[in-house]
Amino acid sequence: MTQLGLDFDAKPAGGPVPDRDGPPDRGGVPGRSGSACILVRELARIARETGRERKILVTRTRGEGKELLRQVALGGQSWAGFEVTTARPLAMKYAAEALTRAGASVIDPFDEQALMEEAIDHVMAGGAGGGLVARFAGLAEKVGFRDAVRNSVEALRLAGIRSGALRKGRGGASRRQILLTAVDERLEELLDARGLADTAVVLEMAIQVVNSDAAGTGRPAGVPIYLVPGLTDRGLTGQFLRALERRGATILKTDPVLGLAAPPRILWAAGPAESVGSHLHAIEQWRERRRRTDTEEDPSRSAELRIDLFAAGSVHDELRGVLRRVTDMGARWDEVEIVASDPAMYGSALHTLADSMGIPVTFAVGLPVERTRPGRVVATYFKWVESGFQESVFRALVEADDVSPPSRGDRIAGPRLARALRRLRIGWGRERYMDRIEAVLRAIPAMNPGRYEDDERFERRKMYKEKTLRALRALLGPVLEATPEVRAPRNGARAAPPAGVAAGVSPAEVATGVKSLLTRVTDGTDTDDTARDRLVRILDRIEATLTRRTDFPSAAAIVKSLLEIRIPAPRTEGAAPWSSASGHLYLTDLRHGGAAGRPFTFVVGLDSARFPGSAIEDPLLLDRERLRLGQGELAFASDRAADARFNFAQLAARLRGTLVLSYARWDPAEARALSPAPELLQALRLMEGDPRLTFEDLDRRLGVTESRLPRADLRADLDACDVWLRALATSDGRLRDGVQAVGLAYPRLGQGLAAAAALHVDAASVHTGIIGERDPPFSYQDQRTRILSASRLEDLGACPRRFLFANVLRVSTPDDPEFDPHRWLDALQRGSLLHNVYEQTLKRARDQGIEPAEDAFLALALELAHGEIAKMTREVPSPSPVVRFIETTRLREDVHSFVEMIRREPPSWIALEMDFGMDDTGLGIPAGDDAPVLVRGRIDRVDDHGTHLRVVDYKTGTDYGHDRKSGVYRGGRRLQHALYTAATAAVRGKPVDRMEYHFPTRRGENRIRRYSVPDLRHGGALAAMMLEGAGAGWFPATDDAADCRYCDYQEVCGVRADKRGNTSCRYAEWTKRNLDALPELSALRRARNWEDEEPLS
Repeated sequence: MTQLGLDFDAKPAGGPVPDRDGPPDRGGVPGRSGSACILVRELARIARETGRERKILVTRTRGEGKELLRQVALGGQSWAGFEVTTARPLAMKYAAEALTRAGASVIDPFDEQALMEEAIDHVMAGGAGGGLVARFAGLAEKVGFRDAVRNSVEALRLAGIRSGALRKGRGGASRRQILLTAVDERLEELLDARGLADTAVVLEMAIQVVNSDAAGTGRPAGVPIYLVPGLTDRGLTGQFLRALERRGATILKTDPVLGLAAPPRILWAAGPAESVGSHLHAIEQWRERRRRTDTEEDPSRSAELRIDLFAAGSVHDELRGVLRRVTDMGARWDEVEIVASDPAMYGSALHTLADSMGIPVTFAVGLPVERTRPGRVVATYFKWVESGFQESVFRALVEADDVSPPSRGDRIAGPRLARALRRLRIGWGRERYMDRIEAVLRAIPAMNPGRYEDDERFERRKMYKEKTLRALRALLGPVLEATPEVRAPRNGARAAPPAGVAAGVSPAEVATGVKSLLTRVTDGTDTDDTARDRLVRILDRIEATLTRRTDFPSAAAIVKSLLEIRIPAPRTEGAAPWSSASGHLYLTDLRHGGAAGRPFTFVVGLDSARFPGSAIEDPLLLDRERLRLGQGELAFASDRAADARFNFAQLAARLRGTLVLSYARWDPAEARALSPAPELLQALRLMEGDPRLTFEDLDRRLGVTESRLPRADLRADLDACDVWLRALATSDGRLRDGVQAVGLAYPRLGQGLAAAAALHVDAASVHTGIIGERDPPFSYQDQRTRILSASRLEDLGACPRRFLFANVLRVSTPDDPEFDPHRWLDALQRGSLLHNVYEQTLKRARDQGIEPAEDAFLALALELAHGEIAKMTREVPSPSPVVRFIETTRLREDVHSFVEMIRREPPSWIALEMDFGMDDTGLGIPAGDDAPVLVRGRIDRVDDHGTHLRVVDYKTGTDYGHDRKSGVYRGGRRLQHALYTAATAAVRGKPVDRMEYHFPTRRGENRIRRYSVPDLRHGGALAAMMLEGAGAGWFPATDDAADCRYCDYQEVCGVRADKRGNTSCRYAEWTKRNLDALPELSALRRARNWEDEEPLS
C-alpha cells in the first residue's frame, strides 16, 4: 500500500462541509455500478481474473498508475500483484544483462550533460571543420545556445536517428544540421570510447533483447504486460513499446474520443462510447444518442457527466470560484480534483490560498522549490552574488532566520544577528564583509563605556558584541570562501584570470558555493528537509560532473536551471505524496488529469494563451528538417497543440460526475485581456446539444465574471472576506459604504481613517500636528530648558512636524548604505570629508609654517584629501571604481577651490571647529525679555580682525536659499548665523561684526554670503518664539512642500515628487490653506513673517 501511495482512511480529514438538507449527489464515485471509466473497469477485470499474480502496468508516469490502481481498490478489487512502471525503467530491466555483457555503464542526466558539453566544445574548437567555429563563435558560451544544441541532439538520439543517418541526409544541409551532426557524432565517439550508455543506447539494447528469440534472464519474461492508452509511439520509446506489444503486451481500452482523430503516433484502443464527454467533438452524434436514449435505451446505461462553465477576473479569483463551488456543492475536499493548464502558476496560487484557509492540498506535479526555506535560500544566494554581494540581500536571510551560523552555546536570534550585520555598514562588495568584521573585532578592546553604564554592564556588552561578530564570521566566512570569483566579461570578452588560475568558472564551483550556504539553512518542516536533501544531491552531482569552465553568468545559469525542481507540498503527516490523498484537495495538470476518478473535477486556466499551447519551432531543428530526417519519429511543433487537444478530449471522455471548466479573463503580467480556449465553446455546444453556438453565445452563458465579490447564486462563503463582501453587496451588484463599520471593527484603522479625513477639514487637530498642552505635561512642553543645536532649531523653523519626529518622538531614519549606480558619497559624507580637509590644512600649514601662497600649501591640502578619501573608501562602499574615480576627481577639484579662496584672502584665524555649549548647561543666547535660548554647536572658523571677530561657516553645496529674496532668516529656516555670532561673542569676549557663509567648491564658485550682526540681533527672540509654539504642542507641517525635498520623513507624510523634482505634500497643503486663519499656526506664521514683525530695538 505504501509503495503505491494508496490510502484507505475511512474518515477523510476534509474541510468543513456546510449544512445541507440532504446528502450531496456523489454521481461518479468509483465503485458504484457503471460509474467508473472504461480503463478502470479494464484494470478491475484484470485484477479479478489474475488475482495476486504478478503483472506489469506501463503508464506515462508512475503517479498516473498509482491513481488508476487507487480507483480499482476503492471499487472493491485488490491491487495486489500490479507493478507500476514507465517505459524507460522497464527498458532498463530488459537491457541490464546485455549491457553488463557489453561492459557498458549507464549514465545519469548529469553525466549525459557533461558529455554533451564536451562534445560541443570539441566541435566549436574546430574538431568538425565546416566553418562551424566562425558561424557560431558568438554563441559558443551562451547557455541558451548550448541547451538548444543539447536538446536537439537528444531528440535525434531518442528518435533513433544516429549520426550515420544524419550524414547520409546532409545533401544541402544547413549549418545547424551540420552542427548537430558533428555534436552527435562526437558524443557517440565519447560513449563508445568510455564504455558508457545513455538513455538512447539503453532503449536500443532493450529493443534488440525484446525482438530476439532467446528469453534472457533478469527481465520480466512471461509476466503479463499492460499498456495504458495514450503512450507515445514515436522514437525509440515507441519502438520498444510496439516490440512489447508484438511479444504479447496488451493495450488497455479506454473511453473513446469521437469526432477528433487520435494523433498518429500514440498507442490507442477505445471501447464503446458511454460518457457524455466522449462526444465533446461530436455534438450531432450526442444529440442523436440522447434522442435514442430517451425513446429506446435504458438511461442508466449512459454514464452521466454534468458540465458547468464560469470565467474569473484573475487566477486568484478563479481558484476562489472553484473553492466556493466545492463548498456550495457540499463536496468533501478529497472528492475534488483541480486540473490546471499551468500547474506552476495555479499551484503556487492555490498553495497560498489554501494555506491561508487551512485547506489540505496535494500536488501531482509538486510546487516550485522556491516555496521552501532551502529554495528561498538558493534563490537569494544567486541574487546576492549577482547584485555585487549587497549586504541587505543577505541580511534578509539572516533576519528571517532562514540561515544561521553553527551553534556554539546559546544561539543568537536571527533579528539580533541581522542588526549586528547592519551596523557594520558593509553595503556591498565581497571583500568588505570580512574586512569590516575583523576591523570591528580588533576595535572591541578600545571600546569606552556609556555615560551611565557600569563596569559589569559594559563588559557584558563587549562580550555580546564579540559573540555576534564571531557568529557572523562563522556564517559568512565559509560561504564567501566557497563562492567562486565573479568576474564580469567586458565587451563580450572574458576577464583575465589571476596567474596560475584557469580561465572562467565551472558549474561545479558555483554548486560548491551554493552548497556551502545550504548547509547553514535553519531546520524547518519535513518538506524543507526533503527539499534540502534533493538540492544537495543535485549539487553533489553537479560538482562531480559539470566541471567545464565558462563565464560566471553562464555557469550560474546552468546551476539554476538544474535546481529548478518541484517538491511535494507541506503536509502535517510528514513528507507529502506526489499522488492524491484522503482528506486532501488534489491539483494536477492536463497530462495527468482525471486519473484520480474523483466525482468533482475542475479544469482551470482554459484561456487561449495557455491552451492548447505554443507552436513555436525548435530553433535548431526545424519542422522541415524533422520531416526529412525523422520519417515520423520526430514530433513537429504543430503536434503539440494537436496532442494537447486530444489529451483534453481524453480527459473529458473518462470523467464521470461533475465537470466545471473555467478561465481567467485578465493577464496582469502583460496587462491584457484573455480569450477563452475553443474547448470552452465545445463544452457549451455539448451542454446545449447545439453545434452552431458561437463565442458570443459563450460570453453570454459565462455571465458575471467571478471576482472577490461572492456571486449571489452561490450560497457558500469561503472566509471572513467573503462574508464581509457579501454583506457590502447590494442586490443590483453595487457596494455599500462600509468604511465606518471597518473603522469601528478595527480601532487603529479607524484612527488612520480619521487622520486622513482631518486633512480635508480646516480645523486644528492631533492629526494635523496640534497636540496641545497636557496635564501632566508631556516632554515637549519644556523645550525652553533643553539644549539644542542650530540645525535642530532650523528644523523647527522649517517644519515643526519634522522637529516633532526627530527631537520629541526621536524617530531615527535607517542608516543603511543605499546602492546608487551613479553615486558614491552622499551630501553629508562629502561635506564631512571636505570639512576635515579644510580644518586640517589650515592647522598643519600653521604648525609647519607654510603660507597659503606657497606650492606646499596646495600639496598639503591634496595629501590630506588623499588620506580622507582612502579612509572613506574603507568605510563607504562604492558602486564601481569608475564612479569612485569621478567623485575623487571632483573632491580634488573642490580642494583646489578651497586653496584658491584661502589664497585670495588669507585668514587670520584664531579658532577652528570651535565648540560651545557642549556641557550639561549649554550656552544661553539672549532672547529679548524672555529667558535665554540654550544652544550648543561647533563653528568652522573664527577670524580675528583686530577690533572685532568674524565667524565663517563652510558650505560644500551651492548657495541656493541665500539670495536677497530669502531675507535674513528665510522665514525661520535660517538661524545658524544669529546663534553662532552670539555664541562667538560670548565665548571669546570680543565683539563680532558679521557671519560669512563660504562656498569653497566648484559648484559653490567660491562665493561668500555675508550677514552683519545688527541684522541678527533678534535671532534669539525668533528661536524663543518658535520654542514657545513647540511647548504649546503646535507641530504643524511646513506651508511649503519645497521644504520636504530632502526630508528624512517623506514616507511618513506621503510626500510625492514629479519627474521634475517638484514635491507635493498633503500636510503642507493643509498648513498653507489655514496658515492665516488658525491661532494654532500663529508661531509658524510669525516665523514666516519675522523680518516684518521682529521686535523694535
